[in-house]
Amino acid sequence: MGWGGKRCNVDGCNCRAQNRGLCWKHGGYTICKVEGCAKRAKSRGICWSHGGGTRCKYDGCSKIAVSLGRCWAHGGCKRCSIETCRKPASERTNNFCTDHFAWYSQQDEGADERQFLAQSTQ
Repeated sequence: MGWGGKRCNVDGCNCRAQNRGLCWKHGGYTICKVEGCAKRAKSRGICWSHGGGTRCKYDGCSKIAVSLGRCWAHGGCKRCSIETCRKPASERTNNFCTDHFAWYSQQDEGADERQFLAQSTQ
């Protein structure tokens, strides 16, 4: 198989075990410890709504970190590969924002970046 970590104890399930030998689909998670809350805990036994999750490491910021220990505003995610663009990007769009990925995908057809982006924002 070659997958790392223990697998879920439920027969036929190949998901990775999270807690008590079960994956999240089969109950391998912890419920938020705030009274009346039934959401899944992220860290410190509480859900995101109640302050669970890792805090942004930028001084003075209390937002939840999304990546690299930082929130989105402080550089915690990938940005578009176009130098002048600050929009979020992902690997599935070749590290472009959605607008530049659409332009990039049509380059074979001779699409001009400025004209294409002007049309896509209208």
